[in-house]
Amino acid sequence: MKKTKVVIVSLLKPIDDSRMYEKFGLTLEQANEYEINIIGFTSKNIPTQNKIEFHPLKPFKRLSLKRLVARLQVWNIYIKVKPKVIIVNTHEILILTSLYRIIFGAKIVYDIRENYARNVRLQKIYPLLLRPIISLLIRAKEWITRPFIKVQIIAERSYLNELGFLRSNAVVLENKYKELDQPIIKSDNTPGRIQLLYSGTIAESYGIFDAIEMAKRLHQYNPKIHLTIIGHCAKMDDLMRLKQEIKDIEYISLRGGDYLVPHSEIVAAIKSSHFGLLLNQANRVSDQKLPTRLFEYTANQLPVLCINNPNWINFLSQFNAAIEINIKHYQPESLLVTMQNGIFYNQGDTGTSYWKSEAPKLLALIESL
Repeated sequence: MKKTKVVIVSLLKPIDDSRMYEKFGLTLEQANEYEINIIGFTSKNIPTQNKIEFHPLKPFKRLSLKRLVARLQVWNIYIKVKPKVIIVNTHEILILTSLYRIIFGAKIVYDIRENYARNVRLQKIYPLLLRPIISLLIRAKEWITRPFIKVQIIAERSYLNELGFLRSNAVVLENKYKELDQPIIKSDNTPGRIQLLYSGTIAESYGIFDAIEMAKRLHQYNPKIHLTIIGHCAKMDDLMRLKQEIKDIEYISLRGGDYLVPHSEIVAAIKSSHFGLLLNQANRVSDQKLPTRLFEYTANQLPVLCINNPNWINFLSQFNAAIEINIKHYQPESLLVTMQNGIFYNQGDTGTSYWKSEAPKLLALIESL
């Protein structure tokens, strides 16, 4: 039986990105009905244990001509592979992919992982004067290409109320945790040691500097406190400040920062930690989202020190998985007592945090095309 050729594509996500590869790619590949091709940012850890074909793009900076050239690379791969289904993971190639559809008739699925236009306005990655222009262009692309999109996927339920360009058949596929076959690294068994973890996107708005300050305060009362920071930092100012703040601090370690860390290493860090940190700065829009870290931490039954965000606390409470923190007002001594004496994950079913609940929806969607 001839397999349907599927391309999963992004410009800024690595080709071994957890959603593109681990969740979408492996789920479709295991159905044995599809020939899977993944296009994305180059990675040092290209998987080789399956039949998925990887097409790494040459590296480029966010504001560079090479970013425009990457679109030509994507087009050339389309022409070579001749996909029948294209799952687009970024707004940047919506126009390009729509053109391919017009000429060759492929079905387009737009996987909306972020409210991209809003993020550009609120985040400080781009120059201030460029933000409204870039934001407007992104939203224009999403509206203009809407007629050419067969199905839209959204990673957050909150987008149903946020994104006016969504079609009526939009499908929610939450970014839940996908278990991989990999060695489990056990926690440090040093008596009294408490391993804290900050994982994922590294940024001031994601609470990185609050996490560092918390580790410093807790370490004053328990010298066996250790904080691991693992992930990627897109904003150079935040990265420089981060490195300066943890310089010569032996109980805080950084893995990544200026490079993309393989998701398998992040998962290993989760499995070897005692508490995960979720200290994002309050934001009336993003507070409605469920960060991927929530699914990753709860699936691995890692207790979470979480800011007092009602949406997140409500999610964690079903498993008794959280210690609620007011990051501006807490007592390190009493917090340490709670952490050391707390009983977590004694209720609820953490199986609901796994990708296995979303995989059948993805398979049914692609089959319907």
